Amino acid sequence: MEKLDTKKISLYGFLTAAALLFGYVEYMVPLNFIAPGVKLGFANGVFLILLFSKKIKAAFSINLVRILLSAFLFATPFSLLFSLTAGIVSMLVMLIMSRCKNVGFIGVSVLGAVVHNFTQLCVAFATVGQGVWYYLPFLFFAGVVAGVVVGVLTYLIFVRIQKINIFKIL
Repeated sequence: MEKLDTKKISLYGFLTAAALLFGYVEYMVPLNFIAPGVKLGFANGVFLILLFSKKIKAAFSINLVRILLSAFLFATPFSLLFSLTAGIVSMLVMLIMSRCKNVGFIGVSVLGAVVHNFTQLCVAFATVGQGVWYYLPFLFFAGVVAGVVVGVLTYLIFVRIQKINIFKIL
């Protein structure tokens, strides 16, 4: 088992707190007029930065902790079913796509957002019923727009972070 040192623990804590803060900001911006559960996806930026920094274990660990804490702090335990399922599926898809040479931040972010929304719709179908498919075009559109915005912003942050090489301790 890998031993964590103080710097790693501190950076993991900071990144988890940052992702949690971004998630909280998302809950403060109501986008339910588009479709139920639509969010900006800013918290996904931390995952993307770690993913493109080749810190796969850190990316998955921090994002899973963020999803769990967000559900318990800002939502309901029932919503954990939606966010955890969609989060895991979208993280796996983003990991696979990040390994493709011609797919960058924006492509991975858009695909992650669309897959996340589609997975949540599948969970809603399994729990609520067939009427949820009505939201598919709205969720697809929201996923593309949010994915582009998050992808661009994350790329700009990533370029600056690479200059200071903060992830060398992970």
